Amino acid sequence: MLRITCLVSVLALSMAFVAMGGTAAAQTTMPSGGGEMDPGRGMAEVTLSGVKVSVEYGRPEMKGRDMLAMAPAGFVWRFGSNKSTTFTTDADLMFGDKSLAKGSYSAWIKHVEGDSWSLILNSEVGIWGAPGAKRENDVLEVPLTYSVEDEMVERLTVRLMDMEGQGALGLGWGTHRLIVGFSVK
Repeated sequence: MLRITCLVSVLALSMAFVAMGGTAAAQTTMPSGGGEMDPGRGMAEVTLSGVKVSVEYGRPEMKGRDMLAMAPAGFVWRFGSNKSTTFTTDADLMFGDKSLAKGSYSAWIKHVEGDSWSLILNSEVGIWGAPGAKRENDVLEVPLTYSVEDEMVERLTVRLMDMEGQGALGLGWGTHRLIVGFSVK
């Protein structure tokens, strides 16, 4: 039943990306040191059963490139730009049959091969640039559902959604969409 519910969540999130039409609708930006809003950083949040889950990330622009299409098999990307993306949960979560303890993690995306991608969460946070987190500190790796949409998303956009009590994390950049479902443990 959880698998069916997560699939429904994934499909609904995919439709939400199509509906956003390349704009950063409902996208929260992070304040910079001067208190101004920083369009280079974003924050997505959702509350599921009273549990807050958030993603804070850099928001690179396509600028005519197709960075995900250029990623070779096995490539691990920092899932954003500049400082590593931070995934935070106030309670334990389940990604399919894999458990994630509450806390903060750096988030990475791995191009497995072809249209296969995975989300990696790592215990190291606040990492800048290459080479990134040490792979021996990876605490979770789960497959992402990949799709290509007609609508272009110029600036990397992350969504966290509550789909009838199940969570969904989705990423849109260019015409690429990467999505995974999760639930509160």
